[in-house]
Order: sequence, then C-alpha cells, then structure tokens
Amino acid sequence: MKIDPIQIILNKNFKFDKKFYFISGNEITLIEKIKQTIVNYYNKDKLTNYEKLKDISLYKNDVGLFESYKVYLISDVKNLSNDKLDEFSNKDDVFIFCIENSPKIKQVKNIFIKRADCLLVDCYELTKDIKNTILNNYLDENKIKLEKSAYWSVLDKLDNKYVFLENELKKLKGVENKLIDINVVDRLLSKNNSGLEKIFFEVLNDNQRLINIYNNRVKNQKEVSEFYYSFRQFCNLIINYDEINEFSKNIPKYLFREKTFLLNIFKMYNSKKKKLLLKLMLRTERGIRLSGSLSVIIGLRFLLGFRKITIS
Repeated sequence: MKIDPIQIILNKNFKFDKKFYFISGNEITLIEKIKQTIVNYYNKDKLTNYEKLKDISLYKNDVGLFESYKVYLISDVKNLSNDKLDEFSNKDDVFIFCIENSPKIKQVKNIFIKRADCLLVDCYELTKDIKNTILNNYLDENKIKLEKSAYWSVLDKLDNKYVFLENELKKLKGVENKLIDINVVDRLLSKNNSGLEKIFFEVLNDNQRLINIYNNRVKNQKEVSEFYYSFRQFCNLIINYDEINEFSKNIPKYLFREKTFLLNIFKMYNSKKKKLLLKLMLRTERGIRLSGSLSVIIGLRFLLGFRKITIS
C-alpha cells in the first residue's frame, strides 16, 4: 500500500505494522525524516538494533541475545523482487528501503503498492496546500494563534523542504505571547539580511580573503542566523533546478546585476555536488541551532565548505 508521508508525520499514533517499508522520492530531508520516524518507532524500547545493508541479498538472520528482531536499512534495490519479499515475509525482522528516485525503482515500487505487508512512502517537495496543513496542525498542537496577516506571511516564508520548514516553525514556539502579529513574524523569519547576502558573491575568492570578509561582517549569533538564511536562498535555487533556463527565471529580479555570477555558479553544480551541498546545509542548520555562541565558527565552516564544494 501507499501513503502520504505527511500523514505519518502529523499522526502521532500512526500504526507501523508492516514488514517492509520503501521510502523514495527526491526530497532528501523528508526521506530522512520518515526513515528516522520509522526507526524511532521500532526502537522505542531501546532494545532493537538496526543494521545498514547495501542490498537485501546480504541479509543474515543474526538477532542478538536480548533482541526479538532487528531493523535493516537497505540502500539499493539490487536483488529485490516479489519472490525475495515472500522469502523474508515470515521473519521477525523489519526491512526499510531508503532510495532516491531513479528509473530502476519504478517496477519495485509497484510491488510495494500491491502487497499488504508493504508500505510505500513517496517524498517530494512540499506544496503550498501541504505547508498549510502542516502549519495549521502545528499551531493547534502548540496552542499558538497568528493574526490573519501574520498567518499568510508565515505560510509564504515557509520552506518547501521539510526539515527547514520544521526548523522555521520551532521559532514560533519560542514566542512567549501566543498571539503573534506580523511584526513578530517578520522579526523571526525575516529575509532582511542587512547586506549579509553579499557574502555569497565573494565565494570564489581565496579562503583567507573569504575568512576576512566573514569575520568583518559576522560577529554574533544573530548575524550568523541572518547570514545563513540569506545564503540558503541561493543554495536552494541551485539545488531545486536542473535546467539553467528554469534557474535563470527564478533568480529574484532585484539581483539583476548579480545574475551572470549566479548562472556561472549554477553551471559548476551537478547532482553529486547538490547532494553534498544539501548535507552541508543540514549539518550547519543543526549546528547553528545547538551551538549558541559557537555558531559564528559554524557559519564560517559552512562558508568555506560551500566554496570547497563549488570549486571542486
């Protein structure tokens, strides 16, 4: 059977009762969220171990002394077939296949849709309607009230990638006044970056010059956040588009002077480098959120990491 990933996220009592799970799509952060949600469910008693396998043919039934079953995370569809699922269906173990979209998985996904012991979860970028559903659920759950204009402003600012949207919503939770107006929203989710976005256009300079530019402009935690979230808009542009024409059309009009520079940066990226960039962004976002005063260093590491990926 097939299910919408947002149903899993929003339903805290979702029943994970399948033997095989297949998580796919092109939204890496949502794929990771669903995978971790399923793993956490089976590991709630802290007695269940999980093991990573390249493909299902490497499976060995070797449950430990104090375990009733294992959870296996499998990253390739090689050797996966209906017959193979039948062979393992009587095992106590649970199998999670976590694989990004490609032509070779279409047939396998059809197998998972038809089987009662399987669950297929396709993860794609969030549409405005889905973001609306997530926002409403979050507001109700946390008893947060937004003024009407603030509500539409939040919805407009929310990211299309799940993990970034989730982090933006957490900012609302920290507001003491549970009736939030548009001024508070603009302050929390502001895209006004006081010129910090200009650092992006220095990324092709050598490391030492880049370090000097960063240190002169970013001096505290607030400025790190402004720097990172302004920088992220350009990273998302690079990641989200495959064709240069589409990328070009979505460059903000106010950046007409920088358009040539942005097009040249885009040409430096292939799918492999886009994945590396997304991982760097996820790591940085977690670091900035948890590091407090050390976030200035994390911001610099992000900047140098971006440069390294770009010119490699």
